[in-house]
Amino acid sequence: MIARRGLSAGAPAVAAASGLVLLAAHPPVGWWWLTFAHPPLLIAALWLAATADEGPGRWRPFGLGAVAGLVAFGPMLSWLIAPAGYVGWGLLVGVQAVWMGLLALLLSRFLDHRLLPVIAAIGWTAIDAWRAIFPLNGFEWGAIAYAHVDASWMLPMARVVGGRGITLIVALVGVAAAVAARQTVRQIRGRGDRSIEDALTGTTLPLGLMVGGLLVSILITIEAPPTEGTLDVLVVQGNDIRHWEDPVPDPPTTITTNLRDETLAAIGDGPPPDLTVWPESSIDRDLTTERGANLRSLVDEAAGVAGEMVAGATMDGPDPAANRFIAALQFDGDAQEVDRYVKRRLVPFGEYIPARELLDWFPPLEQVPRDAISGSGPQQLSTAQQVRLAVIICFETLFTDIWRTNILTGDDPAQLVLSLTNDASFRDSAEPAQHLAQVQLRAVETGRWVVHASIAGGSAFVDPAGNAHDVTPLFAVDSIRRDLPLAAGQTPYLATGDILGWTARIAVLGLAALAWIGGRRPDETSEAAGSGPPG
Repeated sequence: MIARRGLSAGAPAVAAASGLVLLAAHPPVGWWWLTFAHPPLLIAALWLAATADEGPGRWRPFGLGAVAGLVAFGPMLSWLIAPAGYVGWGLLVGVQAVWMGLLALLLSRFLDHRLLPVIAAIGWTAIDAWRAIFPLNGFEWGAIAYAHVDASWMLPMARVVGGRGITLIVALVGVAAAVAARQTVRQIRGRGDRSIEDALTGTTLPLGLMVGGLLVSILITIEAPPTEGTLDVLVVQGNDIRHWEDPVPDPPTTITTNLRDETLAAIGDGPPPDLTVWPESSIDRDLTTERGANLRSLVDEAAGVAGEMVAGATMDGPDPAANRFIAALQFDGDAQEVDRYVKRRLVPFGEYIPARELLDWFPPLEQVPRDAISGSGPQQLSTAQQVRLAVIICFETLFTDIWRTNILTGDDPAQLVLSLTNDASFRDSAEPAQHLAQVQLRAVETGRWVVHASIAGGSAFVDPAGNAHDVTPLFAVDSIRRDLPLAAGQTPYLATGDILGWTARIAVLGLAALAWIGGRRPDETSEAAGSGPPG
């Protein structure tokens, strides 16, 4: 009895360790190899809980998964407290913990199944895929694959199977190793008169899955698409306002002035770049209104020397008091707007309030006085040199469908991607580095250079191998410039899309159905069979 109580008490600690290693695998620590310990530690917690066997405990596995989720996502998403408060942060962390709880509940039904490593791999992949789309557009922050963007040998496989493939292989290898170790200990202890070789025959399958997964991660790699020509790109960031320490009376004018001054200084007397990029929120008032007139003159001056320019802007909607557009405006050398991209995937409770008419009484929502209106569909921009550009704004970096459709719309795929973001609301936190990691993975998946322009820092050029170049400091006026190769082909993943994610979503529903059927109690089954008189 004492031993069982010890196992029961140890299960939450092991579940917490599972969440802790996932946290440490991501920035700011960035020990990506710890992701291999995340799935087996949660499985070990479930094994301990099952061994303790204290009463029915039908929902106990859910609690263990939730513990892992809270430990991982609570600190990882702590940057949300500054802009959204503890309520917003708590709700988002709670949603991620529920997903982890559902994963643990599902896996608890298959703990002794010979194909547990495969089931766990499908489960982890599917849960990440489901939380990427549900609820409220989804939020796949902290997925296993994002930790692998720096120095992992597995990263190139994303060109074929996307980040989902990395998550699947990591879970498969980690859980297979745990199953093999557990079976080895069990069989050696109970081998009796058998030789050790005979006793270890039961570890053949998990060891085979582990080795096979590692081989797949090495063999499913291809080179990035070829390139054709280059584009000289200048990125300018202009927000040096540490608004929580030293607020300024007119931030939009200050930031746009900084951008104008840095653009002029970066170009100087030299040749202008082919393209100048200003990040999200660089122009935070509608230039066509009286309120935006002073920003108009600053934009005109900068665009006059910047060649072509793409700048993140906030534009008034049909009802300026109630709605707005979050856009990237394209200016020619005469500072005339020639095209625009409007953000398609908006952030609930950050850029719009779902069911606002029911929630307007809640004071924290006053921080979002106007709802953003989403763009109507995928779009490319094209420069005067006929270079095709795809634009991604802020947290659209999370959504592979936005990347694919923006790149592939039109007659030919976009050759370069512009990722415009703000990130200033999150202060000095790990959020910019975590955000950049998403861009690094998307660059590998799509096989394109990405210009990541952040108004408050963490700007960078990301190559198709996922390497971030010229990363700028936070809250500093700065600029970076580089000739960027232009993609002349596609990766398999860009061509096919997230097939693995959708397959995993469907497969996990099948596993859940099997778990529900197999988990029904005998008395429930007999009652459901009929209520007639006994034969």
